[in-house]
Amino acid sequence: MGRSSSYWQGNRYPDSSAEPDPKAPLKDLPASAAARFKLIRDGLRSIPGVIEHVKFLGPQWRWAWEYTLGNRKLCWIHVMQDGVSATFTISDVEERKVDDSRLPAVVTQAITEAQRTGPVRWCWLALSDQRLATAFLGFAKKKAEWMRAEAPPGSLRRAAG
Repeated sequence: MGRSSSYWQGNRYPDSSAEPDPKAPLKDLPASAAARFKLIRDGLRSIPGVIEHVKFLGPQWRWAWEYTLGNRKLCWIHVMQDGVSATFTISDVEERKVDDSRLPAVVTQAITEAQRTGPVRWCWLALSDQRLATAFLGFAKKKAEWMRAEAPPGSLRRAAG
């Protein structure tokens, strides 16, 4: 959200009928961007209970790597022509926790600049260097903790398969 349609036209995998392999960006992206994608992907997949899905999210976002915890969405990773970006939501409850957390400035800025839709803010962050990718991954781990704390018992069981 908040990106122009010309930005989204740069999605590396535009064809709705050609699902990319989950590891495709490792060979398709320039080396530095592939390394950031690997760092983020491996880090997100290492969070207990997080599941990765490669999904076509319509004609604007196209293919994205979606990470879920139970039935909740943790974030989406977008593979663009020469880089990687992330979209995540912040609920009203999580937004109150942001104020009490020591989040990296780039994450706080993404939240501040986010577009509000109903009870959530849609946040976007370019993961243009290793520092930003590491900062985002640290935030994603914290967000997963918040999600676990909010969830009813048993609702975040890992899906089979």
